[in-house]
Amino acid sequence: MSGARPEFVLLATELRVLRERAALSITELAGKSAYSRSSWHRYLGGTALPPWLAVRALCQLADEPTPRIRALWELAEAAASGRGAVREAPVTAVREAPVTAVREAPVTAVREAPVTAEKTEPTRPVDTAVVPVEQPAAPETRPAPRRHEQRWWSVRALAFTCVLALCLALGLVAAWQRVRTPEAASPDAATASASGFHVGCVAGACTGRDPSVTLCGAQPQTLLHRVTPSGAGLEVRYNPLCRAAWARVWNTRLGDTLTLSEPGQPAQSIAVHSTRQLNAFVHTPLLGLHAGPTPLTACLSETPHTPATCYRLTAH
Repeated sequence: MSGARPEFVLLATELRVLRERAALSITELAGKSAYSRSSWHRYLGGTALPPWLAVRALCQLADEPTPRIRALWELAEAAASGRGAVREAPVTAVREAPVTAVREAPVTAVREAPVTAEKTEPTRPVDTAVVPVEQPAAPETRPAPRRHEQRWWSVRALAFTCVLALCLALGLVAAWQRVRTPEAASPDAATASASGFHVGCVAGACTGRDPSVTLCGAQPQTLLHRVTPSGAGLEVRYNPLCRAAWARVWNTRLGDTLTLSEPGQPAQSIAVHSTRQLNAFVHTPLLGLHAGPTPLTACLSETPHTPATCYRLTAH
């Protein structure tokens, strides 16, 4: 499933948990639904998006409420259809206004009118008066706007438009994820994983909780895989995002008890009491781990009078 979409992998993981809870094989699941064995192989393997009717049928068989699974299915459906992609806002080119040169009005020179002196007496000089002539004032002209100032304001307007569109798109995506992912609004919501989904708890807050409900069961690490002397399979699994571990067994017998413990912490255990659990995975609640290497002990006891088969390991 390395090439599968992360949303498909998350949905497929939850569907496998539901199938294990319902204690149904692929053949039985195909017989109780309207979909073939090959289709269920693709749905549970994360290589194809199942229709909602198929997911709802599996929820009914496993007595699982549909809202949480519906949210995961809608995330996968949005990724498949491309509706979850954020489109960039179109950039509108800003044209610069043409700069009109303002021509200065020509200044018309005004010639002074000659003054003729009148003679009153031939023996006395005649005083001449010079009349000043005012020149018309030149019309005021405004300097043309500078070209680089207009370009600067155009660039600022374009940058502001792009930033505003990007902030709006990010806000819409964040709001959509909060609506579609109920676990993100809970107080126990942890950090997002690289695949784009949230886990429901971290470390000590996970102790005693169900791996499938908290999404810690998605893409875990297998720390231990053994076959016990009685023929039962036993695994210890760990999710680094949750910093929590749990143990699971299969091919068990009635009365078997599985226990996972850590020094200084209450042990988490589960017993096989129903025939429906014999051919399905039976897992303990989560055990929250401290930071750093943590020693763990997983034990499977068949009856109260026989010694338990125990395995020791270290979680990093």
